[in-house]
Amino acid sequence: MAYEFNDNIQRGILYLLKTKRDFYLQIINLVKPEYFEFPSHSKIFEAVNEYYSKYQKLPSDSFILEDVKNKLAPKEELFDYEDELNYINSLDTSAIDNPDYYMDLVERFAKNESMKQAIQQGITLLKDNRVEEIEEVVRNALTVRRTVDVGQNYFEDLSERWDRVFNIEFKERYKTIFPTLDKSLDGGLSRKELAMVVAPPGVGKSIYLVNQGVKSLTEGRQVLYISLEMSEDKIAQRFDSISTLIPQRELKRPETQLKVKERLDLFAERFSGAKLIIKEFPTGTATINTIRSLLVQLRNHEDFEPDLIIVDYMELMRPIRETLQEYQAQQKIAEEMRGLAMEYKCLIWTATQTNRQGRSVKLITDSELGDSYGKIRTCDFAVSLNQTEEELDNERMRVYVIKSRNGPTRFVVPAHVDYSTLTIKETDGLD
Repeated sequence: MAYEFNDNIQRGILYLLKTKRDFYLQIINLVKPEYFEFPSHSKIFEAVNEYYSKYQKLPSDSFILEDVKNKLAPKEELFDYEDELNYINSLDTSAIDNPDYYMDLVERFAKNESMKQAIQQGITLLKDNRVEEIEEVVRNALTVRRTVDVGQNYFEDLSERWDRVFNIEFKERYKTIFPTLDKSLDGGLSRKELAMVVAPPGVGKSIYLVNQGVKSLTEGRQVLYISLEMSEDKIAQRFDSISTLIPQRELKRPETQLKVKERLDLFAERFSGAKLIIKEFPTGTATINTIRSLLVQLRNHEDFEPDLIIVDYMELMRPIRETLQEYQAQQKIAEEMRGLAMEYKCLIWTATQTNRQGRSVKLITDSELGDSYGKIRTCDFAVSLNQTEEELDNERMRVYVIKSRNGPTRFVVPAHVDYSTLTIKETDGLD
């Protein structure tokens, strides 16, 4: 699809591209050779782009002509390009003295073209039953624009940076379920981070995640809990017990239902702003794009934008690219999760399995991570749940900090697990 601009506007774009480095750098990712109506304009553009990519400066007309000379089509003559360059160079300067105008034109056209192509590609994906990939294609099309976030000005933004990093009152923190961990993290975790809990099957990863969800609810946050293994109702029952301190076995009694409702009403009243959505996906079917699609639906239909996303658990997700080996897939899923946390400016907690050695060691470290060490490199914070048979009988557990990007590591926090209400709390290790 060619530009809808008149010939001289297209020539103006070429003039600015080949003479103004700032214009070139801001606009080059939005321009494609096929956008120009005339083949001569396309070849001039390609010559400028190739020269700059190789030498990091804009070419003179003689270099452009030398490049074009080697790419002339049958019946094309070099003097036609010489004439066209002369025409471009002789444009009325008043017509090209506002580069921002040309930038806006190109940006608007590029956005429209990108969306058209995304819709066409989406139809093909729909026919191939690759529905969950459609949103990513459309989302990428929506990101087509000139870059306006140029980063942090190191010397000029000092006070704002200090506020963000060192002012505890200013800095938003997500508390964990253990005060010792919060202290080590200078108050807790932050948005745009990925946190993991590591344990063998059956030790309590899901219980830990639900406790973490309740903790964020008590901070008045909106929480999205994604279950890839248990039903939504089963997860909700766990939230029932932890939020109300009513034992799991009593939840089945009809006479308890009124007490649960009363306590949940009090919970919601006390922690205003708290909201919880629980969504179940079949095991092994959800990708990170599935979650993105869900987030769009929640925003549009429920006015819900989560502060915390909990994914239970990552091995049960499917990578967008399905041709990867298992260890590569796990690292890729972790990278996709952290990218999602940054994109939606939220915290993500997830769980991951240990390998077989995790069952036999007394303290789970990164050596016992199942399938992929790469996933631990991606996350910002990771703890392991450690429990012997004796500790299980005594409702005890040791939580070991495997990784902390913003605090100390390799220390243990003793914990008590009340298996009737499923609550996990830090202890002093003496009782």
